[in-house]
Amino acid sequence: MRLVARSVDYSVTLHQAKSKLPTLLMLHGFMGSHRVFDHLIPQLKTFSNPLTIDLIGHGDTRTPDKPELYKTENQVSQLTSILKRLRFEPLCLYGYSMGGRLALQLATAHPDFFSGLILESAHCGLLSQEDRESRAETDQNRAEELLSDKQKFLERWSALPLFTQTPEPYKTLYREISQKQDAKNMANSLREFGSGVMPAVCHKLPALQLPVHLVAGSQDPAYVSRMTKMSGQIPDSHLHIVQSAGHRVHTDQPEKLLTILSHALIASNQNN
Repeated sequence: MRLVARSVDYSVTLHQAKSKLPTLLMLHGFMGSHRVFDHLIPQLKTFSNPLTIDLIGHGDTRTPDKPELYKTENQVSQLTSILKRLRFEPLCLYGYSMGGRLALQLATAHPDFFSGLILESAHCGLLSQEDRESRAETDQNRAEELLSDKQKFLERWSALPLFTQTPEPYKTLYREISQKQDAKNMANSLREFGSGVMPAVCHKLPALQLPVHLVAGSQDPAYVSRMTKMSGQIPDSHLHIVQSAGHRVHTDQPEKLLTILSHALIASNQNN
């Protein structure tokens, strides 16, 4: 289905609608699309109603050339508009990497919308001004490279240590999806929703009254550290360090992630 929110024409797919199952909204990462979750959908449908969406500027979502639409508050507003129209209950929220950062922004802004939250390889924001400025500069440089030489950028991006654990079929899938992305849209995403400019919500974690599952790959030490720290700040948190996985746990160890999602959703459904 297509749903317009604040002039962005979102591509949204509800993969099934069984009344006794919770809905799982799935948010992909930077340069991804709903397709990165295709291999999970058949098993997800045994315990949930998967709902995938191509985020602003990505995949099949049609986005006007207005950089301000990518700002955190505007993305939260857009998705809030969509969720108010769909009115799924219970609704569990899952986000990977960039999608995880957006999921946390949504959950802290509208905790009453969700029965649970699962974050894969995500963080609550950068706190020091020095870190924020450094990351903003990095993302600005990446945006400029994307616009000047998209192929060179994609080669550098796919070679990052974060993704070395990804099995080849999924590396190929990610390359295919990335090749189809619009360079200007990706540059806007980096500049307007990168970690250096996204408002940190770490101070809001202690007030979260949701069960929150935090997932990191053992071969991604930076995110193991970040998510371990977040776990200590969230009242009802469950930390999962998945062995033999890097940044993309959903491709590196899909069966382990599915087990985590299953337990999270079954518990979430029982509490409603």
